[in-house]
Amino acid sequence: MKFQIEKSALASIVSTVSRAISAKTSMQILEGIYMEATEDQLILRATDTEISMESRHACFVEEAGSIVLNASLFGDIVRKLPNAMVHIKSEGQKLSLVCEQSQFEIMGQNPEEYPQLPELGGDEKIVVTGEALLKAFKETQFATSNDDMRIVLTGVLLDVQPEGITFVALDGYRMALSRIRGEQSVRRDLILPARGVSEIAKLIDETKTLTLEIGNNHVLIQFDETKFFTKLLNGEFFRYNSLIRTEHDVKVTCDRKQLIDALERASLMTGKERNGLVRLEIKDDQIEILSNSEVGKVHETIRAEKTGNDLTIAFNARYLLEGIRVMDEETISLGFTDAVNPCIITPLEGTDSLYLVLPVRLANL
Repeated sequence: MKFQIEKSALASIVSTVSRAISAKTSMQILEGIYMEATEDQLILRATDTEISMESRHACFVEEAGSIVLNASLFGDIVRKLPNAMVHIKSEGQKLSLVCEQSQFEIMGQNPEEYPQLPELGGDEKIVVTGEALLKAFKETQFATSNDDMRIVLTGVLLDVQPEGITFVALDGYRMALSRIRGEQSVRRDLILPARGVSEIAKLIDETKTLTLEIGNNHVLIQFDETKFFTKLLNGEFFRYNSLIRTEHDVKVTCDRKQLIDALERASLMTGKERNGLVRLEIKDDQIEILSNSEVGKVHETIRAEKTGNDLTIAFNARYLLEGIRVMDEETISLGFTDAVNPCIITPLEGTDSLYLVLPVRLANL
C-alpha cells in the first residue's frame, strides 16, 4: 500500500471513525482502525460490534493495500503532524509514515482478521430531517437506563407509524417522549442503543435530510462520505402509552427558565444524604421550592398559574431538571393528580414532546 493525503483530511476521517471504538473491548483487533487504499480513495473503518463506521476520502494512491492500526496510537500521531502532505506506505504488517521532517514506523495487524461491515438484510427506510432527528434525540436520550439487566431500556424506542415517529426513553423513574410528524412508509418498532444515538447526534447536519435504512438487526445512516451502522436492541419495550395521562387534578403553568434557575439554586443545598430532593409547594399563584439538609436550607418562589387544589410534592431535583432543560419552549405546563403519582410536563402549546417524572415519598423534607 502506498498513498498520499493531506494531514487535515486524514485527521478528520480518523477522528470520525474512531468514535466507533470502545475502550472496554477485550479483542485486540477491535482496538484498531482498518485502513485500505484503493483506486483513488482512502477507506477507514472501525467497529465495536455494536456500532460500525466507514469513512472515505479522495487521495493519490500509488499502490492499493490494507492494514489495521491501533486507533489510539495512530490518532495521536496524526493529530500532532504538521499541516502538510502525509506520505504513507506499508509492507506486510508494518506501516511507514512521513510528513515533512516527521517519520514514523508503526506495527499493524492482519486486515483479513478485521470484521466486515454489517449486512442489513432489509429494505425498509425512514426519512427525516436532520433538525427534527437531532431534537428528538436531545429530548429523549438522557432518560435511558444504565441497567444492563433491562437491556431494552438502555436504548431509545422509535415507534414508527404511517403518521410519524414517536421517540421514547425511560428508566423506571422518568420517561421522555418526542414526536416527529410526517408520513412514513414503515410501521415498525426500533430500539437504538443509547451510545448509537449519542454518536449519530454528533454526525447530524441539521440542514440535510437523512434516510435511516432498516435491516433485520441493524440501522444504517449515510452521512456524506461516512456510513454509520448501529445494532438494534432486541426485546419488547414498555407500553409507554399507558403512562400518559391527559386529565390532571392540578395543572400549573410557569416560565421554564425561572423554574430551572430556582431548581438549580435549590439543588445547591440538597445534601448528599437526601439524594438531591426538593419539595414543591403549589398554592395560589406561585410555586415554592424548598430543601433542607445538613448544610442548610433554601426557599425559592416563582410565579405560576394554577388550576385545581393546592399540592405539596417532592422530587429528585436532578430528574426534574434534566427533563425541563431539554425543552425549548418558554412556558411549560406541569400536570399532577396527587403527591404520589407522576408529574407530566409538556410545552404550553403543542403535544410533540412530553416528560414524565415520578415523585418521591418523603416526610419532613
